[in-house]
Amino acid sequence: MNNHNRVWFISLFLACIMFIVTACDSSNAKRLSGVPSGSGISADTLSFELQRIEKQDGKRNTAANDNEVYCRCTYPVFSGGKSAALVNGTLQTWIADSTEIAPGDVYTGDRSVGKLAANFLEEYERAKKEFGNIPGYQFDLNGSVLLNRKGVLTVSLATESYTGGAHGNYGTRFFVFDARSGKRLAVRNLFKAGFEDRLNRLIDSRYRQMKGLSQTDRLDGEKGQLFENFIRFNDNVALTPEGVTFFYNIYEIAAYVFGPAEITLSYSDVADILKPEFMGL
Repeated sequence: MNNHNRVWFISLFLACIMFIVTACDSSNAKRLSGVPSGSGISADTLSFELQRIEKQDGKRNTAANDNEVYCRCTYPVFSGGKSAALVNGTLQTWIADSTEIAPGDVYTGDRSVGKLAANFLEEYERAKKEFGNIPGYQFDLNGSVLLNRKGVLTVSLATESYTGGAHGNYGTRFFVFDARSGKRLAVRNLFKAGFEDRLNRLIDSRYRQMKGLSQTDRLDGEKGQLFENFIRFNDNVALTPEGVTFFYNIYEIAAYVFGPAEITLSYSDVADILKPEFMGL
């Protein structure tokens, strides 16, 4: 074999090796992701962007303490397939049904967040025509993604609103999803069978620790501040990198003046009752 042929043969051999290596790497990447290329979603996470919608009345109501009239909504919108569509549907249905921009029973229009934000301002105009100079209506929605890995997604939707009265209202709602299916997970989906008593004791102990209460102090006393002499888990639960959090909104377990309560249990705290697939998120 002359030198020219030898160089050509070596170059061809190296090109074949590079093609095989590249093909193997590409195959492995698809297998690890578990999803079609370019889908925007991995096996463990959902892609998302924060959507912002703002509607504002340019005219201030100077006869009513110069209050602004606005509706501002920021919330995550997920992409990447059927599971993302189910998550979006759950979040946007809650916004449309369970917040201050939820329309009345007579409303038959579009229930998208943008349309409901516009309707919120229109409701203020109708109220102003009926009752005269009234304080401006205001609504803020702030959504955030608290956890998005290992097939588990946690979203927080926090609202603040004022539509008249002595004070405004505010609250936070958590949503935990199976990112692969888009199904919302309830408390019973996160914990092992028979978890209830153990979880209630952990929450009671953590609340007492937060308030500086002994095991015999009453929870409905001056320091405990609760309506009842007990505290139990509710359905407003989040899985976060820090652990399992339960959020109690105003009026739920205590008077408005005491505000909401947020109780977080570490993963080590709930290791004996949390299902193994949710440990170490």
